[in-house]
Amino acid sequence: MSPESAPMSLRPSPRWVFDPKPAAWPAGPTGAGPGRPTGWRAVLAGFAGFYRDRLAWLVLGVTSVLLTYVGGLVMFWFHAVELGESGPAISWYAHWLLDSTVGFLALTPALAVIIPLAVWVSLAVAGPRRTGILPWLYVVLTGGLFSLVTTPGPVAHDRFVGRGTWLADTVTKLVGNPDAPLAPAQDYGLAAALTQQLGAGIALYLALTAASVLLVRLVLVARRRQAGMRMRSVGERVTIDP
Repeated sequence: MSPESAPMSLRPSPRWVFDPKPAAWPAGPTGAGPGRPTGWRAVLAGFAGFYRDRLAWLVLGVTSVLLTYVGGLVMFWFHAVELGESGPAISWYAHWLLDSTVGFLALTPALAVIIPLAVWVSLAVAGPRRTGILPWLYVVLTGGLFSLVTTPGPVAHDRFVGRGTWLADTVTKLVGNPDAPLAPAQDYGLAAALTQQLGAGIALYLALTAASVLLVRLVLVARRRQAGMRMRSVGERVTIDP
């Protein structure tokens, strides 16, 4: 199969990026033809085929948790501590969990689109004969797109989760102290806030996306080792039994 024909002859699969030793490249025609979906139906069929593989759900879960909770912890420090933006009268870990959980719920659907798109574009650029660079292309695309998607994060945060919002006030009543004096908060203009978010996010999300690839690959390797041990154990029992 030539690299030029790859985008039209292969459907997106998480195994192209996340499986160190894929058993087979899941080929399937995606071009136009009798009975084949075209246009938006073909796009939806590609996404559906991607998530038909259970590995895709593991990838989505690991990636989303890393980017929103681990990334959220770093971004919490960056905004609340380094930039002095402060927040409601709750503990730092409650503040982090609040922001990260909202981010997880809001950004997981975006990642559900970004991940298969990044896999497909990576293959289209690299071709199936240069699989060694697929994970790196995927990291750049996924981390970069996620950085762009989260650039308006400070605006969304201040509107829905920040100090004085209904959600922040409700959480403060539950786990904080509504009567506690609030620390002064540094205010930044829109352009500065967006630039700060994008600048900090690019390196962070690229690193965490790379970590997600490594973590999923380690999980697959561990599962295969366990499966191999079980198979050898079964083989030994079969050999010993009369």
